Formats: sequence, C-alpha cells, structure tokens
Amino acid sequence: MTLRFRPAPVAPRMALFAALSLLLLPSCAWFVSRKEADGMELRVTRVSEAFAARSADEAALQDNLSRVKQELEKIREERENYLQRQSQFMEEVRDRFEDLQARVEAFEKRLATVSGRMDTELAKQLQDVLAALATRAAELAELEKLAREVAWISTQLKPEELADVVAALAAAKQWRLAHGHLALLIQRHPGSAPTGAAIAGLVETASATAELSRVVLYAELYRRQFPAGPAVARVTFRLAQAHAAFMDCAKAIPTLQGYLTAHQKGEDLQAATELLEHLEKMRHSRQVCAP
Repeated sequence: MTLRFRPAPVAPRMALFAALSLLLLPSCAWFVSRKEADGMELRVTRVSEAFAARSADEAALQDNLSRVKQELEKIREERENYLQRQSQFMEEVRDRFEDLQARVEAFEKRLATVSGRMDTELAKQLQDVLAALATRAAELAELEKLAREVAWISTQLKPEELADVVAALAAAKQWRLAHGHLALLIQRHPGSAPTGAAIAGLVETASATAELSRVVLYAELYRRQFPAGPAVARVTFRLAQAHAAFMDCAKAIPTLQGYLTAHQKGEDLQAATELLEHLEKMRHSRQVCAP
C-alpha cells in the first residue's frame, strides 16, 4: 500500500499563521504603517552601522594587540640580550679585578722587600750627605777666612801689584773679583798710571772674549778717568766696535767720527775709517743698524 503526502488545506494554514502571529507579536498591531516601517528600517540601519563600526574597532584593536605583542617580544629579547651582556661584563670586570688585586698584592710584597733595603741605603746616603755638608761648611769657613786675609793683603799691595791682580782675574773671567780689586785700585790710587793700564787691560780682555757690555763699561770708565791717557785712542775704537756690534749706530758713528778727528795717527785709523764708511752706507739697513 503506497502512502502519499497531501498538502494541508489553505484555510488551516492561514489559521496557523494567524495563531503564530498572535503568539509571537502580542504587543504589535495587526497593521504596520509606512512611517513605522521606515523608522524600523532606520533603526536596523543604525544597528548595522554600529555593528560594522564595532567590528572595525575590534579588528583595529586586534591589529594593535598583535603589534603590541610583537613589540613586547622584541623588548623581551632585548632585555635578555642586555642581561647576557651585563652578566658577561660583570664576569670580565670580576676577572680583571681579581687579576689587579693579585698584582697589587705581589707589588706590596716586592715593595716590602725593597723598602728595607732602600731604608738602609737612604740612611747611608743621608749620612754621606751630612758628612759632605759638614766638610763643605768647613771649607766655606776656611774660604771666608782666606777671603778676609786676601782682602787685607789687597789693601797692602802696591798699585802695580793690584793692576796685575786685576789683569789676572780678568784673564780667568773672574769679573766680579776683578771689578772689586779695580774699585780698590781706583779708590786708593786714582789717576795713577797702573790704574789706567788696569782699566785699559780690562777693555782689551773683554773685547777679546766678546764681553761687549763690559767693553762699554770699562771703556767709558777709562775715557772719564783718563781723557788724555795713552790708551784713549785704542779704548775709543774698542768702544765704537762694541756699539757697532750692538747695532747701536746712533752711538757707534759719532764715536768713530770723534776718533778720526782726535786721533789722526792712531793705530786703528784704517780700521776705524772702514767701519765708519760701512756703517754710514748701511745706516738704513735693519741688519746692521737697529732702528
């Protein structure tokens, strides 16, 4: 026997739809106006848009969360690398510190060993120095005694003997002692021939050793003390030479002119003439005459 499906009659179906409408929409009216339908559509549209915006925000938030996770992972890796480097650095520092401490201890031991020997050597050196100073003090006392005796003896010397002492001291380049004996000679025997000879000898010795300032000093002294002395021509020429060596042409030229005028038969006449011509020719040269 074959069973066949028969569709339900139309009337019962309408009745079923009406019953479902009454059950599902108890608060709704039987008829919906056009305005209400537009309002419902607007609300549905707004809900859809809000849902779409929320979905977009959730997607953006998900993307940001992914980026934050990546950044956190990088930070974690960097932190781990930093901790590893820091640990390695601390290990190296600790090793170096231990090595330095060992070296310091070894140095302290060596210093303690050397200090005893150095203290002994320094004490011996100090004793030697003190002994040398004591000897030197005794020598200075003896020299001072001898100096007083020499000074007393110098006051008892004759003019010729004092002049010889001055010449010997100048030859030995003991200028201070020579100057002191010369002062004694001038004080005790002013205007004497030995005094003039001693001063002229100082001029020649100073000129030979290129002591130009002393040449000027003693030459001017001789010209004041012995303006007509036998060595005035030679002393004047030496004075002009010293001024020229100092590039002081303002003094050298008049000195040479005075020499040529007053000493026509001087032994340095030709040399004085040549020097004067050279200075006058090169008077404006800064390599010869200072401005």
